[in-house]
Amino acid sequence: MTNSRRKGQTGELEFIRRHLLEHWPQARRNLDQYSEDKRDCVRAGGVHWQIKRTERLALWSAIRQAETEAIGADLPVVAFRRNRSGWYCVISASELVALLRLRES
Repeated sequence: MTNSRRKGQTGELEFIRRHLLEHWPQARRNLDQYSEDKRDCVRAGGVHWQIKRTERLALWSAIRQAETEAIGADLPVVAFRRNRSGWYCVISASELVALLRLRES
């Protein structure tokens, strides 16, 4: 396994442990990427999580990957971080506004 693949795998596992398992215990990496479902992602809570652990993120490419690989009504989200940084997430503005409105209720 190359260093970048190992770093990606480690990043996915880290994000799952730190942010998803508490709310979605079923959150797992898609390990069977050689079957019909070749998506490199994590699905949990109706969200298609595209997780990137890299120093230089090709953000538009990651967004496009999340949007094209999301199934049905799954919300495409890109979660990312670089070394010595916290995790950040990118979602569409309309989804962010809808989430923020829920906080007002």
